[in-house]
Amino acid sequence: MSIKKKVIFYINALIRRGYWYNNVAFRDCRKFWKYNTFNTDVMNIGSSSSVCAFNYDGLPIKGVNFGISANPQCADMAVLKNYFSFLNPNKSTVIIALCPFTALSGSYEYLQDRYYTILTPPVMPVFYFWKKQEVKTMMRNPLPYYPLVALFSDLWHIIRKSSKVPTEDQMIKDADIKMKNWLFEFSLQSLSSPLSLVNKDNIEDAIRLLNETILFCKEHNIRPVIVIPPMYHTLSEKFSKQDRHLLFDSLFDNIEDKSVQILNYMDDSNFSNNRELFKDSFLLNEKGAKIFTKIILGKLDLI
Repeated sequence: MSIKKKVIFYINALIRRGYWYNNVAFRDCRKFWKYNTFNTDVMNIGSSSSVCAFNYDGLPIKGVNFGISANPQCADMAVLKNYFSFLNPNKSTVIIALCPFTALSGSYEYLQDRYYTILTPPVMPVFYFWKKQEVKTMMRNPLPYYPLVALFSDLWHIIRKSSKVPTEDQMIKDADIKMKNWLFEFSLQSLSSPLSLVNKDNIEDAIRLLNETILFCKEHNIRPVIVIPPMYHTLSEKFSKQDRHLLFDSLFDNIEDKSVQILNYMDDSNFSNNRELFKDSFLLNEKGAKIFTKIILGKLDLI
């Protein structure tokens, strides 16, 4: 190997270990690349709150967290179809973790590039072979795609100090920012404002996708369970009874299989007032995830 190739090899190795590669370009993908445990007992799917709410380390059960940050609902179904063969064929559970705006996430026309590294063509809503080749090349040889600004981010995450427990003021500000960003993402002035036709269509899509996910589980001898993870009170208090009816009841009231268990921990007092269990107003930290996972698995008689 020439000196030039060696230099490129080692630079690529460093990039693949960095923040940009693992948290921006291929966020939450590495766990899919590495997973090879068959007869898995429990799998959770969902978006960002699902990623942070479940941790099976040290528990007497084979569990896998297949949540993906900023994940549209249609990708939950795609992940399940792609990886259900890892589940125990005789007795397994899929936890469908919902966040407040799952009902408005609907189905997307396409998935982000990172999904090309974890999903097979038949389960992707839109698939392009040339795009898969491009993403795979980027995965193997990220140097030509590496933005210079990412160097500062990578260095920052190497030298930064460990995270501290957020203060109450930080939780209040974070809840305001989260709500503002969600309203912007779904083109809403407020949750009480009339829904656009797009949002109404998305709710219909969300209902259909949830029912399809549940049906797929039942057809493959998998127990589906719906879980709403905890939030810190500064965020959960922003959702009125009317808001919750729109965002949750619109889904739950239209579930065709009424036997599906629903566990709502959104306001659970064991979490909602304990800042030590959260990394921000929406997401549990590692400590919170381990406690929450143990509670859920106990509730489901899995441990």
